[in-house]
Amino acid sequence: MSYEPRSRGMRSRRISTKKPAAKETRSEEDEYAYKEPVIVDPQEVSSRLTNSLEHLGNQRFGMPPFAEHFHRWVLDVEAALNDFRNSLPDAADQGFDDAVKQLVLNVRGELDGRIASEEALSAKIAEAQHQLSDNERQLAELESAQRTQVNEARRHSEKSMKKIRGEIDALDDQRLKMIRHKPTILERVFGSARERIDNTSRSLQSRRTDLHGKQENLKQRLSALRSEYEAKRKPLVSRQAELRDELTKLRATTLDDALEIRKTVCDQLRKAVEGAVTQAAASSADKENPQ
Repeated sequence: MSYEPRSRGMRSRRISTKKPAAKETRSEEDEYAYKEPVIVDPQEVSSRLTNSLEHLGNQRFGMPPFAEHFHRWVLDVEAALNDFRNSLPDAADQGFDDAVKQLVLNVRGELDGRIASEEALSAKIAEAQHQLSDNERQLAELESAQRTQVNEARRHSEKSMKKIRGEIDALDDQRLKMIRHKPTILERVFGSARERIDNTSRSLQSRRTDLHGKQENLKQRLSALRSEYEAKRKPLVSRQAELRDELTKLRATTLDDALEIRKTVCDQLRKAVEGAVTQAAASSADKENPQ
């Protein structure tokens, strides 16, 4: 008798019941849970905004340029006003929005004018500084050219005078030897020794005269170069003094951080906020206690 394995039947599968996540359960519960309305205290919101406006109205900025500070300050004012609108939409009615928008627009225009003046001043300072740098460059180039011309004149003249000095030394040495030389009888009779000495003396004097002339020519050349240099340098030096004075005055120009303007507009915004809150409170009281 052969063995036959028993066939297995199909097992019944269990239906998996996955438990809902705790987060989903909480979400469903929160959806149907009672939510207590958040009570906004108008006086607290008003006080928060007025404190912000007081701080912004008295905020001081450091050294110029103030453009970046002004832009950031306007954004801070608008952020504080938007917080008030979101917290008390009933108080921020159309009248309030129109009033504060106009105030912000006015102060923005004032600050933009200050920024434009600041940029114009910076441009003037940059231009004056550029002109001064160009002026100093021209003076340096003029001085360099003068130095080159003087050195060239001296070198050329010294080369010529060096040759003449060599000739003078040679003639002087030759004349000295002639004087020390004992003349012969024939030289005494015909006077040839004296004649050679006289000729050498005249040649020596001639070369000395030439050397003096070269020296005088060099002095005149250097004097002419100096006069030409001073004539070109004088207007440049005068312009340099003018530019330095101009820069000093421009840098001394006082540009403040518009504190009074910003403080005034913050006071006006504070009054507008207080008025809006008072009006909203009165309107709410009328609705609760109708006559």
